[in-house]
Amino acid sequence: MGSDLDEVDRCVAEWTPRLVDPAYAPRFRSWILKEHPPHAVPVAAFTARKYPITNAEFRAWGGAAPESLRAGLPDDHPVWGVTLDEAQAFARWAATRDGRPWRLPTEAEWEWMAAGPEHRRYPWGDTFDARCCNTIEAGRGATSPVDAHPGGDSWCGVSDLGGNVEEWTSSRYAPYPGGRFVEDDLTALVGRDHPILRGGSFALGGDLARSARRHGPHPGPRFRYVGFRLVAP
Repeated sequence: MGSDLDEVDRCVAEWTPRLVDPAYAPRFRSWILKEHPPHAVPVAAFTARKYPITNAEFRAWGGAAPESLRAGLPDDHPVWGVTLDEAQAFARWAATRDGRPWRLPTEAEWEWMAAGPEHRRYPWGDTFDARCCNTIEAGRGATSPVDAHPGGDSWCGVSDLGGNVEEWTSSRYAPYPGGRFVEDDLTALVGRDHPILRGGSFALGGDLARSARRHGPHPGPRFRYVGFRLVAP
């Protein structure tokens, strides 16, 4: 998992002119360096839910209603506004209901679902395509049904990994082996040991839909579109 320096430079050259906020440009390369260096990680076989958890699925749990439910968004759209604790509690409930040990994916498992053995830059391939995902480039300005982009499916048939809503993982931020710790706005706002999010959302740029891109729970309103999917051994 991760990116070599050629990929870091390619990403910076491709996405700096297209950032959702031009003020990000001076810091952008340091964010992408969180992906460096590439390194091998053992990942045991696992089952992944094809889609992120939807509003209808989350409502069935009966927990506190997150923002997407309070807003009355459609049942087949991904739930968002979910905290990490709520996502983990839902996983425990679903595990009891289904008799399967559902949980959040690790960061490595999420990247394996997205990049696979070919190390795809995006879940669908190596070139960004706004028709394959719901990022800000798609122009929707809202979530979409979780099955709306079959052309964006990953190598193993997992859908909606790029865009729509960001997804919680069970991993915490740390530099990759041989990499450096990146102090940035996230570490200043939420601490050095923050959870990792993956995949980007409809309110964020396509750089966050890259398979290797690492993000975290920024408290700004543009970043509140966070949901999750489940995996099991």
